Amino acid sequence: MDFFKKKKDAQDAEPQDDSHSDVATGAPFKVKLRDGKVCEKILTIEVGKDKILDEYENYYAAIAPKAKVPGFRPGKVPRDVIEMHYEKNASDAVLEHLLSESLPYAIREKGLSPLATPELHDIQFSKEKLSFRAHIEIRPKVKLSKVEGLSAKREKVDVKPEEVEKSIENLREIHCQYKAVERPAAMGDFVIADYVCVIENKEFEKRKDDWIELKENEYLKGFSAQLVGVKAGDTKDVHLTMPESMQNKNMAGKPAIFRMTVKEVKEKILPAVDEELAKQAGDYKDLADLREKMKQDLVKRKEDEADAAFEKALFDELLKHNKLDIPQGLLARRTEHLIDQSKQRFISQGGTEELFEQEKEKIRKEFEDEAKRQIHLAFLLDEIAEARQIKVEEPDLKKKYTDLSTRYRQPAEVIEKYYQEHKEALEALRDQVRNEKVIEFIKANAKQS
Repeated sequence: MDFFKKKKDAQDAEPQDDSHSDVATGAPFKVKLRDGKVCEKILTIEVGKDKILDEYENYYAAIAPKAKVPGFRPGKVPRDVIEMHYEKNASDAVLEHLLSESLPYAIREKGLSPLATPELHDIQFSKEKLSFRAHIEIRPKVKLSKVEGLSAKREKVDVKPEEVEKSIENLREIHCQYKAVERPAAMGDFVIADYVCVIENKEFEKRKDDWIELKENEYLKGFSAQLVGVKAGDTKDVHLTMPESMQNKNMAGKPAIFRMTVKEVKEKILPAVDEELAKQAGDYKDLADLREKMKQDLVKRKEDEADAAFEKALFDELLKHNKLDIPQGLLARRTEHLIDQSKQRFISQGGTEELFEQEKEKIRKEFEDEAKRQIHLAFLLDEIAEARQIKVEEPDLKKKYTDLSTRYRQPAEVIEKYYQEHKEALEALRDQVRNEKVIEFIKANAKQS
């Protein structure tokens, strides 16, 4: 949640209905400030004639030695000819310079910290005056109502014997072997086949050497049952209706034919639950040791899940008790970022950009709600860190370097050197560690129900 930076400045102390008067006499720009929409300030900026003419003078003085005009030698072009020949260039350059100088000045003068590049409106420019409006998106005012004493339920962790046995079965699946058989295929076997999926006389999908497990619980209902009895060398047409839930609407709910060419039938052979399985699985003394380690893994996984659920419930309480306005521009940008992330994941998993675009607007509300939650929480964590004086000290960073060294299998010194050489990454890491400390503070001061 590092998509904005916390800045304590004049804007945090500024009442929302405040309207500032002009800057002090003699200042190069005239600046007025008023409220805009939610989390928005509007600057009205004026630049007077003297300043504008000075900028024109600076521009013409800079180009005079190198100005090229037919009939004149460089550096010898009369001033009135330069002005006539370069009028458009001068106007564009002066306007750009005045905007780039006056806007930062006005922002500093009024103590604002924009969340994004300001939007400029109603630009009026002549040699007599420049005026424009800048719409500035700012942080919301955060008033903490309740941080300590939040209450949420944390599930008790219990691992049953049958859960351990299920883990053992999963382990057997991992270490299973496949044996080619001459007999007809049966449920539980794997059929290796080439196929093409035909819908309305059009080929939609073509696969070679695809492994198809014959099982009762499957996405394409009835597919496996039609392959029971096939042998290597057989051809088979599998007829079924595609699920309505398919993302490809050209396939969803339509009758399909899978034209199969069976290459091989393989039987899955699971290893016995014995000491040999414990040896295959890893560094375990015996089967009893394997079961105990699997139980410990299950306990840790469930503890992590319970912690995550407890943390989420606490966040829900925190958000409920501490309301704030959400900057709409930031919300739009964050929503698009989440949508783009989802799109990249979808494409990496075999989906197409076209299919994603078809569904994007249907799920936009979900992304917007998640973006709103992330932004709300990020502002609150920032404010809690400030209000409760939660800071990131050097030992906190050292511990983080050690944690990262374990994850990335690199010496902690290498990790630390990287961050010391990349200041932006270090700043992001500091934000992350600070947020983690704030979350631990919230949890330490919460009640488990």
